[in-house]
Amino acid sequence: MIGIFLRRSALAALLVCSILPAHAQAPAGCPATQPPPAIDDAGPPNLGVLKLALLRYRCNDYDRDLKAVIAEARAWIAQRAPQVDNPAIVLDIDETSLSNWEQLYHNDFGYLPEGACDLRTKAGCGQRDWELSASAVAIQPTLDLFTLARQTQGKNKNAVAVFFVTGRGDDLLERVATELNLHKAGYAGWAALKLRPAGEPTADFKTRMRADIAGHYTIIANIGDQFSDLAGGYAERCYKLPNPFYFIGGGTIPEGGLACLKR
Repeated sequence: MIGIFLRRSALAALLVCSILPAHAQAPAGCPATQPPPAIDDAGPPNLGVLKLALLRYRCNDYDRDLKAVIAEARAWIAQRAPQVDNPAIVLDIDETSLSNWEQLYHNDFGYLPEGACDLRTKAGCGQRDWELSASAVAIQPTLDLFTLARQTQGKNKNAVAVFFVTGRGDDLLERVATELNLHKAGYAGWAALKLRPAGEPTADFKTRMRADIAGHYTIIANIGDQFSDLAGGYAERCYKLPNPFYFIGGGTIPEGGLACLKR
């Protein structure tokens, strides 16, 4: 996917995004200008070169790859939900339901857990303040999937229940901001929002939440951008969205991969 390395001597002169359609709004950092051809760079990968490769991927291929995965999930939900009583899906939030690209690009892919966030300045944007700002936008294919799920009935005529299970910390301010952000982005009518208690590993928390949900619903699909969103079972199928921009560890992935990804 990344596999595109540019010569270090030319970095300052290169633009990294292809021409975008005239009607499309380019993501931050994606000028509508054709870059020079990419060429191989000898030696071990350079961090600056990798960042340019990530930016190029975000501008050129990310939306296409994400839509392809979501399309598979949509087809499965539409097929499977009418066959079971009390169907449910589980959605992660960050880089699954909401996009933090503005902050990621502003921070040059760096992670700043604390500190103020003002994207009008050149100062870094702290993660917590960014989340409390409720400024993340919807990932449109996921929002469309959410709408489809809420309009689809199970065998017992109950609409598909949607649960948001996120690694965001479980405190009052975070909960209020996250609920506000979801509503602002267009998500409405979910069953519950589950936030992670302090100190609990993300993968363990998400597995525990799915196990609890599965006691009352059939989880037909679990969708996230990290393997730690998916490991641990309690879903008929799971869908891994692309996210080469950051990694959250945790979760034991069995040899041979996750069974819920095999379909």
